[in-house]
Amino acid sequence: MAFYYHNQEINMKLILIFLFSITLVYGQSNQDLTVGYGDRYDSLPKLQFDAATVGDYGKALSADNVINRTPTFERKNIVIPTGNGKLKLKKYDSSPGQGDGFMGWEYKGYFQQLKMHILVSNHVAESLGFSELVLLDSVDGSEHTIASIGDGAVEIPIPSPDGRFLAYYYNQVYALNSCFIGVLAIHKGKAPVRINLSEYSSFETDKWAVENIRWIDETTIVIKAYILKKVANENRKQFIYYTTRLNKNISRKVL
Repeated sequence: MAFYYHNQEINMKLILIFLFSITLVYGQSNQDLTVGYGDRYDSLPKLQFDAATVGDYGKALSADNVINRTPTFERKNIVIPTGNGKLKLKKYDSSPGQGDGFMGWEYKGYFQQLKMHILVSNHVAESLGFSELVLLDSVDGSEHTIASIGDGAVEIPIPSPDGRFLAYYYNQVYALNSCFIGVLAIHKGKAPVRINLSEYSSFETDKWAVENIRWIDETTIVIKAYILKKVANENRKQFIYYTTRLNKNISRKVL
């Protein structure tokens, strides 16, 4: 099932993407690469899921490949070292009464395998909050934004064991038991960009949401999903499991 948004919401998202591209006011990077757009995914094959078991999920590789680093702070800025020098990014400030505009960055960790920092940018427009997940290359300083189908950022992507794919998801905020799952392919880039990401395959449903994603092997994903059901006047999760296999047709490995 595809999810549609009012024109006003779409225009607001486009404005925020533009604002995001110009708000690295301290130490601006010269690369801003956005992936995850719905129209690109729509032209690609969809993920096909089959039923799995809790045992399949338990045997899969756990998603513990994010290093929880404590970044350096200088006053109200996050300082992140890259091969092109240090970036100073405005630290996220959630205090009320600030009005519309760019609210700052949150630091979420580091992918050792990909050599990328994980960040979330935050904006407010017409009193509504928006965020985007960004992978910042620690080698060349390029910014890889993963677009979201909703107002909030997608969840932190999970690299495949061989570093050729990223799997991520977004659970709908305003529609229970609805989600989007995206898979990005990782390619060797051309200077000055070390890595390029591209849309590979996706899936949407209004039947369940995602609790977690794991990789069974280099091309097989297992999903721990859930359905929210009302029990005794409260929502409770009923877990179900699915698996899907990618067509392994990418010839070059990055790492």
